[in-house]
Amino acid sequence: MRRIHWLGRTGILLLIAGGCSALDLGSSRYVMMPQISPENFKIPGALGPYSTFANHGYESLNMISPVIPQPYDAVAPPGFLGVQFVRDSPRNLALDHFRLTVSDPKGKVATGKIIYTANGFVGVRPIRELVVGSYRVRFVAPGFQTPVSVWQIRVKRWKRNKWKKLRPYEANASKPSYLNALNTLRAGLNEPPVVWSPSLALASAAHVRYIRKNGYNSPSFHVETHLRPGFTGTKPWDRDMTFGWQSPLDGEVGIEWSHPEIPLRVIQNLTDTVFHRLALLSPNVVAVGAGQIAGVNGSTVMDLGFGYRPALPYAVVYPFPGQWGVPTGWTDIENPDPVSEGSRKQFGYPITVDFPTVARLMNVHVLLRQASAAIPAVIDDPGENGMDWNQLGIVPSHPLWPAMRYDVSVTAQAQFSNQKQHQIHLTWHFTTGGRDESVAANVLKTQDKLSVSVVQAGTGMPIQNEALQIYAAGKHSKPYVLGQAFTNAQGIMTCFLPPPRIGEIVDVVTAAGNSTQFRW
Repeated sequence: MRRIHWLGRTGILLLIAGGCSALDLGSSRYVMMPQISPENFKIPGALGPYSTFANHGYESLNMISPVIPQPYDAVAPPGFLGVQFVRDSPRNLALDHFRLTVSDPKGKVATGKIIYTANGFVGVRPIRELVVGSYRVRFVAPGFQTPVSVWQIRVKRWKRNKWKKLRPYEANASKPSYLNALNTLRAGLNEPPVVWSPSLALASAAHVRYIRKNGYNSPSFHVETHLRPGFTGTKPWDRDMTFGWQSPLDGEVGIEWSHPEIPLRVIQNLTDTVFHRLALLSPNVVAVGAGQIAGVNGSTVMDLGFGYRPALPYAVVYPFPGQWGVPTGWTDIENPDPVSEGSRKQFGYPITVDFPTVARLMNVHVLLRQASAAIPAVIDDPGENGMDWNQLGIVPSHPLWPAMRYDVSVTAQAQFSNQKQHQIHLTWHFTTGGRDESVAANVLKTQDKLSVSVVQAGTGMPIQNEALQIYAAGKHSKPYVLGQAFTNAQGIMTCFLPPPRIGEIVDVVTAAGNSTQFRW
């Protein structure tokens, strides 16, 4: 049995290469790619003065919301000490005359000047590496409601021989990786790329080792118990900061696996969910790290670090606007469960919506239509069942019809961090493929290498010997064929292709008409 797990804090090996070849269109039995231009990937609309495109920060100048760390232990001396902001730009924060000091029992610790990073971290770097011992960090924000915040850090002895055995799944530019697969997915939605964090990777690797030693329920997939073998922190944010991540604002996704799995397949199965997808596609994710262990109590864990982004979209939706070849059905095995008592049952492919600059959605109304008919669906409302207040999930009650256009409409009252409100209305459409196939791609640009995975949506069961046709299309050009191929026994196809022209969209289509579209 396989389960997918997500835990977030408000503020988740063997690749057998196949081949591909040129295709004679005259003898093709494949589905032809429709006209798709890069504009199809964008959500129209704006939130006026409350979007980051307008003011590069969505709290008013007299408000701040720092994320203050709780007392924590560090097995590696932290190289950066401070707080985090996700709703304020560094330019605004630099006007607020913050002060941050670090001290040990003997007195003040020498640090550099206060730093305002592009991702919203505000803090200092110690002049010398912190030695084993206790430290007190004091953050001062003059003129604000909570002018002083204090927390403790205990630096523990760095057991290099112990931690080097963790061997997290490293990001490597010369091979497929979690980072590469995730950024391929995010690029298709015009989202900024994320970077690899050694701290998050070590924390993820430590946690998969804990799971292997203690099982999936000790006490839960994401939570560790003190004094058990391999304990490094109770919650994901505890473990991340233990290994050097700067902030408690993060999340963790994971899958139970008894066998090793390629990164593309992991990202694919996490995307074919509700809660996990929202985490991976959040425009505020700035860094990731992953660990993986196979065998009894095997698992893959990916930790996500969040931060400030200088420009956020009006909304992030998936399936994205104009997407076609979307799976018709989806088997629910997600935990937490987006459908009450829906475990192991089949539904329509889930739809998710995220308004990144909104603090709270109210009076939400959702309508899913096929032509003029309303389609019944289970709605995961903002703030319920672990859903954040600016997000919602839509799970069609039954599998969708093949090769049909579906329209989605969301209306709501949006409340922002500065308490202002704004009425929003969002509409877009997508088109289904021929069956419940999920198709995902990963591009290794340095080698012009394309990998494709085809599975049953939800269960993750590989679909072998599936015929694939690979197209490219630009804004003003008709689709043309790059090649054709078949998936192997593991549902994977890998081949080397000449890259398409700059700005073009690549589309991989199965014989059933399911597909994935992405930027090379």
